[in-house]
Amino acid sequence: MLNLKHSILIALFICLSIVYTRSQNYNGVSNDAEENDILPVQFLDSDTYLVNNQSNADSDQVEVKLYYESLCPDCIKFDKEQFSVAVQKLNGYVNFHTYPYGNARTIKENGVITFECQHGPPECYGNKLHACVLDNLKNFTEAVTFNSCMMGGENRGSDDAAADRCAASFGFDSTPIKDCAKGDRGTELLEYYGEESQKANFSYVPYILINGKVNDGNNFIKDICEAFAVSPPPCVEYSVKLI
Repeated sequence: MLNLKHSILIALFICLSIVYTRSQNYNGVSNDAEENDILPVQFLDSDTYLVNNQSNADSDQVEVKLYYESLCPDCIKFDKEQFSVAVQKLNGYVNFHTYPYGNARTIKENGVITFECQHGPPECYGNKLHACVLDNLKNFTEAVTFNSCMMGGENRGSDDAAADRCAASFGFDSTPIKDCAKGDRGTELLEYYGEESQKANFSYVPYILINGKVNDGNNFIKDICEAFAVSPPPCVEYSVKLI
């Protein structure tokens, strides 16, 4: 993430330098600017936040990890009411990570890997679907939104029908995701998420870490915002709403 931030900053400063140089050459005359197609540079809130707070780039990085399982009622509730909302608001400022494994167990026998899940085989398959969405879509916000769409549907969702329904609403084919979940790649992904979940050593889900500290999820966005030394724009807006 550090290299990415520095790359963004360098690119922004190059753009600003070019615009400044051109403005000096044309001496601020608007009709010259129009003739030469000089357009104003527009920045996202996340861009300006990084520029204004570049000295805090190392110390002010907030990381959030969510360990969950696809058919857990409490996980579904937390996802719907808080987590997916937080990702939509803060993904430009926070390192979010999700681990769809929960209280499952990985079993290795004679070179074959199988899983046991708290809510049975349907949950193991649901976890694989979630893992394959994260693997296939690449865009994290889109992947979280898709997984949120699958959770809490008919029969608690996170099955092939949910994948088809959500893919249709997103405008793409769900076949690659289902093929992944049914194949070796789904097993590999779930094994990986199991290994990462064991490192966290939790006994319940949803299990939430904000900068390595356990969070109860009751005031999730507020708690994330309080982890910043300097609040990004969405946090300022959220704080105003709480007053």
